[in-house]
Amino acid sequence: MDKYLFKTNKILASEPIHKHKEDKDDLISKNGPTKKIKMDCEFNIGDPGKGNEGKRNALFLLSSGCGPYQPCNIVFPKRNGRKFRSDWYQLFPWLEYSPLTDAAYCFYCRAFPSKTSDSTFISDGFRQWSKASFKFFPQHENSMAHKDASAKLAGYKTTANYGSVASKVHVHHKQTDADNREYFKCLLDTLLLCARQGLAIRGHKEDKESSNKGNFQELLTLRAKDNDILKRYYIEKEKTFRYVRGDYSNIFLEYMADSVLKNIIDDVLLAGVYSIIVDETQDLSKHEQVSIVVRYVSKKFCPVDAFLENLRGQCYDGAASMRGSYKGVQARIKVENPLAIYVHCNAHILNLCLVDLAKQVCQLRNVFGTLNVLHNFVGASSKRQALFEKMRSTLHISTTDGPTTLKSFSDTRWSSRIDSLNAIVFNFKAVVNTLENISETDVVHGSDANSLLGSINTFEFLFCGSKQPENTSVKDHYKVNIYNAVLDNIINDMNVRFEENDLHILNCMQDILLNDDPKEVSFEEVSKIYDFNEDAFVSETSIFNQMYKASNNEDKMQSRINYLLSGDNEVGFPSLANLFKLFLTIPTNSACCERSFSMLKRLKNYLRTTMRQERLSNLGLIQIERDGSCQINQEEIITKFSRAAEIRGRRFNL
Repeated sequence: MDKYLFKTNKILASEPIHKHKEDKDDLISKNGPTKKIKMDCEFNIGDPGKGNEGKRNALFLLSSGCGPYQPCNIVFPKRNGRKFRSDWYQLFPWLEYSPLTDAAYCFYCRAFPSKTSDSTFISDGFRQWSKASFKFFPQHENSMAHKDASAKLAGYKTTANYGSVASKVHVHHKQTDADNREYFKCLLDTLLLCARQGLAIRGHKEDKESSNKGNFQELLTLRAKDNDILKRYYIEKEKTFRYVRGDYSNIFLEYMADSVLKNIIDDVLLAGVYSIIVDETQDLSKHEQVSIVVRYVSKKFCPVDAFLENLRGQCYDGAASMRGSYKGVQARIKVENPLAIYVHCNAHILNLCLVDLAKQVCQLRNVFGTLNVLHNFVGASSKRQALFEKMRSTLHISTTDGPTTLKSFSDTRWSSRIDSLNAIVFNFKAVVNTLENISETDVVHGSDANSLLGSINTFEFLFCGSKQPENTSVKDHYKVNIYNAVLDNIINDMNVRFEENDLHILNCMQDILLNDDPKEVSFEEVSKIYDFNEDAFVSETSIFNQMYKASNNEDKMQSRINYLLSGDNEVGFPSLANLFKLFLTIPTNSACCERSFSMLKRLKNYLRTTMRQERLSNLGLIQIERDGSCQINQEEIITKFSRAAEIRGRRFNL
């Protein structure tokens, strides 16, 4: 070969080795190499004479944007007086030449061979230069194998430029999935907004003719003005589905509530110990609704009202079914877990003490009885209520500094009695004028008004006093017969009722956590119940108190907690950290349940009394746990809905 070819360092190709015949064959890419490259017969990867490697090189060059291997400015060796001619490249664009084997090959057939392909133009090489241009090359060009390879090359070129049908379908499906998910996110965002704000979701009528389809669909219509996906899917109905019916709303609400509940469970498991607080109330449809609150401590030792083996406290309102010593809920839970301390809501206990006090002291009983009758008398008639308001206006009584109406009271509303007293004191003149007017002008109810007028004008009503002995002053009589009687009754009642709660262990905890020198009995009781190593616990508490006192003199629970959480103190005082967590976990009242009842009144109002229980529970959980609802993973909800739809036999791209 040396006598036919120059060495690499002596000759350079003056034009590209992989030529592109744009005027003859537009099937070859126009982006082939244009720079001059050195030709090396032994190492050039484009040489088709490299056997099996050459076959692979053809497709590789094609994918790289290169064409046939067509060297021009070289000396072609003669064979029997004939040699390869470079002008054949113009006649046959598929033709390529290998200086390594001095043979011609078909680039198309090498790139896309078939079972019927001629091995001469693929691997063996063609060397019969006589009659090549007018017989053998045209004969190969017209063969079925070559035409098939040419067609495949054309398809490859089209696919490279515009993409295959399969890839286009895949891209279309991917975009459809993304659009569908975006639409579902719009639905979930709007539904979550209604749930968090306590807005009614459904409308009375949701057909095309309805002018008010409910908050949910009306908000979707409003958002569609600025949202292309909602406009296409919801307004223009580009798809066959919209998923805005009530049954789908219930499914989405269920999934969102489950997501919030899962986050709460994860937090409870992370906290380790927790308490439960339970209370019930009646809704507007006369159904009893139970509120169950889980109380636990976060990483920063902040109590959170949001496994039985980790239960450390239980708090109820004192109903017999809950606080029963033998068959009550608290007793049954204690059988399973003796560490679950029962606490009768202290706020309820205090309220019951006040209720009993108002019934046991006759003067207070008469006063509150008169107030109740007076409220019912004035409020039962719109005419009498209007007269009362007119009297207030005539007397120029302020409408902003105090109550503007008379207030009723009940045994379960803790502040109702003081509200009732404040209302009568602030509007006393207007009440007197109203009763005087009614007693003089109303033939039917005049006698009742006159009787009430006499009751509220008595000295006993006004000052809770009675006829005084000559040797006793009004002040002394009030102190002995009213004030002292009130104190005696309320002290006795509080002692009896608060003894029901097992406050001894809580007092021991407080002694250890707040005092610099806790009692020994406190360590004994706490270590016995919660299985602490007493000696280590005492030593740990002593060291902590010394460190805390050296840096802070404030004897407050929160200050001690902050100091414990600073640095690595929590790790250095594990028993004390657990005791702080237990103390903060055990509830003292069920006020958090009462707050949930306020949500119930807003959620299940007189317009929504037919709401089903499951929907009510889901909406309530989302609205109460506002922080948790912000962490809802919409992607998980959409995936969950898609899988559930497949189970029901409905398949769509998500």
